[in-house]
Order: sequence, then C-alpha cells, then structure tokens
Amino acid sequence: MKNSKEDIIKKIGEHFPPEQTFTRKELYDFLELNFYPNLKETTFRWRIYELKKANIIVSVTRSVFKLSENKELFAPNINNKLSKISNMLQKNFSSISYCLWSSNWLNEFSRHQATNEILIVEVEKELVNSVFNLLIDNNYKNVYIEPDKFVTETYISENQTSIIVKSLITKSPIQFVMNVAVPKLEKILVDLFSDNKYLVAYKGYEQKVIFENAFDKYQLNLSSLINYSRRRKKDKLIAEFLITKINIGEELLK
Repeated sequence: MKNSKEDIIKKIGEHFPPEQTFTRKELYDFLELNFYPNLKETTFRWRIYELKKANIIVSVTRSVFKLSENKELFAPNINNKLSKISNMLQKNFSSISYCLWSSNWLNEFSRHQATNEILIVEVEKELVNSVFNLLIDNNYKNVYIEPDKFVTETYISENQTSIIVKSLITKSPIQFVMNVAVPKLEKILVDLFSDNKYLVAYKGYEQKVIFENAFDKYQLNLSSLINYSRRRKKDKLIAEFLITKINIGEELLK
C-alpha cells in the first residue's frame, strides 16, 4: 500500500522529538526503514526538499535538521526609499550584485528603538564609487562611502536618515523581497556582531537581546550564519558568543 504524505509526516513527528536535532543519516535510515526500501540518494534529496517545502523539517546546520516549530521566515518591510534605490541600481547597472537594508529593521528585535535610520547599500567593490555618484546625481542627501568611526559619530549620528555605500562581501546570504535584494536574517545578525562603527546603538547588551529575539521568532540556518561569519573572519568570535550568551549547542556550530 502506498504511503500517504500525511502518514509520513505523522510518523516523522512521532519518531523525532521536538526541539532535538537529527542528522541527515538518521532521517535517511528512518525513511528507508519505514517507507522507502532501498532508498536512492537522488530520491532522498527530493524527499528532503518536499519536507522542507511543507515546513515539516528545517535545516539547523549542514546535514542536521529538526522538526519545524512553524517559525516565520524573515521578510522585512521594503519602504519606498529602498524600493526606489533598488529600481535605480537595476536600471543603471546590468546584472548588478547588490543588497539593501535598513538599520530600522533591528528595532523589531531590540528593547530601545533607534530614531535615526541608516540605509546600507552594498554593491560589488568595483561599483562602489559609481553607485555613490549615482545617488548624489539623483539628489540623495547624506550619502557616504564606507565612513570611518569619526565621520559616523560626528555626522551620521546626527542625521535622521543616512546612506552608506559599501562593498558587498561575496556569497552573502541574500534573498529577494518585492523584487529587492535584501539580506537574510543570518547576514544581518553577523553584520551587527561584526560592526563597530555604524550600528553602535544596537551593541552591548542590546545585541544579546536582538540575537535572542531573532532566534525565538524566525527560522535561522546556523550553517549559513557561520559560513558568512567565516567570510567576515568572525566565525570563532560569533561561535563563542552564540554558545556562551545565546545558549546554542556547540555541536550545532561545527
């Protein structure tokens, strides 16, 4: 008798304890033993895709899963300013790799709400100056190219809205929301952790609160987070922070 999708989902939920992780091999062995004798690797990959799409399991790290807690996927609000900048970049630069976000998105997770906004425009290194000039030519105010700490504290902190143009790190975790390239939450958290100039209003104990609230509310892929932090050369520091401050199991960060 052919197993229904509902039966498979029910048995997975009964077999794997909530909140506990299981490996790719453990999932393979379970499916092969109970539903798909002689399960082929190609078929197994498709089963994983189906289970993820149905929000039954979520990836924790590479080859490690857990049952979904029905947490949301992070999809930030795209304001008119970001939408206009995105349209301008796509119109003026063919096949540009870019990423836009607002520091105000961190207010969702923080106790204290910052009133001034920083719009961060990340583009390919070779296009930083061109994008800066494009923004100036289109009458955008308070635009800066990777300002140092002095400029940030002296000028940007006094502006209601500022725009920072900086280099986009390759292989950054990016998603598209309303046709705008924005960072995944994993990237935002790593950028916050790595920053010592632009996001100081969200540092210190506030940073811990932001991480805790982000992990509580949204689905996060630790492999993606650690891989990106490695590109920022912060993987050891952020792993220590996640273990000691956020109580993330050390085994999940390997």
